[in-house]
Amino acid sequence: MKRKVIAGILIVVGLAVMSVPLYFKITGSQKSDEMIERFEHMVEQETVTEHEEEKEDCGQEETEATISEEDAATLAKEEVIGLIEIETLDMKYAVMEGTGNHELSCGIGHITDTAGIGENGNCVLAGHNGSRHGTFFTNLKTIQIGEVVKLTDKEGNVYFYEVESMEVVGPYDNSVKDQGEKAELTLITCENKGTMRLIVKCRIQEVVE
Repeated sequence: MKRKVIAGILIVVGLAVMSVPLYFKITGSQKSDEMIERFEHMVEQETVTEHEEEKEDCGQEETEATISEEDAATLAKEEVIGLIEIETLDMKYAVMEGTGNHELSCGIGHITDTAGIGENGNCVLAGHNGSRHGTFFTNLKTIQIGEVVKLTDKEGNVYFYEVESMEVVGPYDNSVKDQGEKAELTLITCENKGTMRLIVKCRIQEVVE
C-alpha cells in the first residue's frame, strides 16, 4: 500500500514538472502574439496618420487616426522596437530592446550597443534556441544562404536583408558585434547545447519606406 502511495505521489510530481515548461511555452507564445498584434496595429495607424497628414497638406479633409492609448502604453512598456519575419522558416516575432530574461522570453532581443533597425552599422539581434517560452531562433540553423530576413521598424519602414554567411563561434566572441559603415544584420542564437553561438550574417538588399 505504501509503495502505491509513493508511486502515485511520484507520478503526480512528475506530471507537474512536465507541465511547467508547457505552461511557460503557451503563455510565452500568447504574450508574443499579443505584442505582434499591437505592433502591427500601431504601424498601420502610423501609416494612416501619415496619409491623412499628406491629405491635409494638399487641402483635403483630415480624418483622425491614432493608436489606442492602451496599445501605445503596452508597446512603450515592453520596448517593442520592431518585427522580424523569416518566411522560409515560418517565423514572425516582436523585436524587443534589450536581451534580458524578460525580453528573450517574449521575442527577439536587440543588443543595445549595436546599430538600430535599418541604421548604418551592425544591428545585432539575439534569440533563444529551444526556449521553454517558444521556438524563437530554434530553427535558425536551417536557414540557407540567400534567404531573406524582413525587419519592420516602428515607423513602418521595411528592411529586407539577404543571408550572406553562417558560422559557429565561441560564447565570448564579441567580434560579432563589430560595427561597420554599411547597414547589416547579425542574428545570434545558442548552438551545441549552449556552449557555442550560431551567427547568421546578413546584408541589406532593399528598403521600403
